[in-house]
Amino acid sequence: MRILLVDDHTLFREALLHVLKQFESSAVVIEAATAKEAIRLAAHYHDLDLILLDLALPGSSGLSALPELRELRPTVPLVILSASEEPLSVRQALRMGAMGYIPKSCSSHEMISALRLVMAGEIYVPPALLSALEALEMPPAASGTDSPGETPARPPPAHNDAGFEGLTPRQLEVLRLMAQGLSNKTIGKRLNVAEGTIKLHVTAVMRALHAANRTQAVIEAGRRGLIAGAKPPADDGGGPSLP
Repeated sequence: MRILLVDDHTLFREALLHVLKQFESSAVVIEAATAKEAIRLAAHYHDLDLILLDLALPGSSGLSALPELRELRPTVPLVILSASEEPLSVRQALRMGAMGYIPKSCSSHEMISALRLVMAGEIYVPPALLSALEALEMPPAASGTDSPGETPARPPPAHNDAGFEGLTPRQLEVLRLMAQGLSNKTIGKRLNVAEGTIKLHVTAVMRALHAANRTQAVIEAGRRGLIAGAKPPADDGGGPSLP
């Protein structure tokens, strides 16, 4: 695995090298300290597997470099590493093509789990920022049913009793379809909702059930009686089965 790491702090890059070796022992890490250098290296290396990009870079910011990096390597997952936990920054990065947003305040374990999620083709949003991110997506007034390809308004809680763990009606629908072993893409088609929105709902479900992955979420939901006859989704064998 070849990883492009873009951060202007040498000490942080050196510390991160140890974490990345835990993530993938055979990883080859290419380091850049500026956006300009990152773009040059991305153009030079055709076999990149992952790009880790800081937002606060000298000269040109990480967000400014993001579109060109995506154009150069459109199939390579790009993840933001940032000291900022501002929801607007998270939303902007995701809309510009980032596959994940990892705050520098997270633990090495959290970072490794997030990277595994991204490498599995999913999008990572920090659970602590998810509610704030969802709030940014809410329109001023709640609308009716979801339109194809649009992020739906967040509905009111399904029930007031604690048995439903504070899940919304839509999240309960997603949970029941997760229990059938359906992928995010299939769930999105079934509910006529964008796949990115389904990913957010899956993350919210896991957070509400205090589950580390989809399998644990389904098992815990069955134990609490939220779903009947649940069949846990199969693990892909490549680490945690995350949303």
